Amino acid sequence: MPLKISKDKLQYSRNEIINFIQSYFDESGLEGALVALSGGIDSALVATLGYEALGDKLSALILPEEGSNLERDLIDAQQLAESLGITYEIVPINSALDSLKNCYPRIEKPSEKQKIAWGNVKARVRMIINYISSNLDDKLVLGTGNKTEILLGYFTKHGDGGVDILPIGDLYKTQVKQLAQFIELDEGIINKPPSAGLWGGQTDEEDLGASYITLDTILYNFINGKKTIADISNKFNIDEEFVKDISSKIVKNKHKSISPPIIKLFD
Repeated sequence: MPLKISKDKLQYSRNEIINFIQSYFDESGLEGALVALSGGIDSALVATLGYEALGDKLSALILPEEGSNLERDLIDAQQLAESLGITYEIVPINSALDSLKNCYPRIEKPSEKQKIAWGNVKARVRMIINYISSNLDDKLVLGTGNKTEILLGYFTKHGDGGVDILPIGDLYKTQVKQLAQFIELDEGIINKPPSAGLWGGQTDEEDLGASYITLDTILYNFINGKKTIADISNKFNIDEEFVKDISSKIVKNKHKSISPPIIKLFD
């Protein structure tokens, strides 16, 4: 299976990510770096490799929404920070969310659009807190997005997409899991159902309509293998309309990963 990474390649990936973080940090001239810990596999992997790269120059923020996020996620995030020996702050985002509801009450209108918009608000509030801390302490913000999320646009523009670097941005989600297992992250974090923590009971795979194995199979063969939609559907017995929908998301959400376009008025 092409998505499967050999032990040699996993070690290479580990070293390259550590070197990437180190070199970018050194060039930045900043005092340290920070990562937002959610209790999930992506942030746990970035934090662990970030610590290997920067040691005590790395710190963490834990930004729960009290009453919504699972208590297990908060515990996992704290335990990871403590096991690494990095300093961390816990900053609940509830008061900021309440202020925004008071400022713009339309957000409370019950609808699917409201649900998505409010989820994006939460991600953007967390980004703002990341950069308050970053600005106050001269720190680099390490992002936790992976290749699957980036290709599908499964992140919030100016939210969790608002970071300085993406250390695991070239790893598909299933490859993130392989690297996490390779460096022996906690199995409870590795096997936890992935969730962006945007509302109670939310999971990534439910939002995306398929398992990450299926999604990565489609994306890898479409992007890396240059296979057609029909070829992928036939070879892996995946509904052709679903493959087409996933491939269309790549184009539809590309704007999230590029700078805003500027009209050129002068040569």
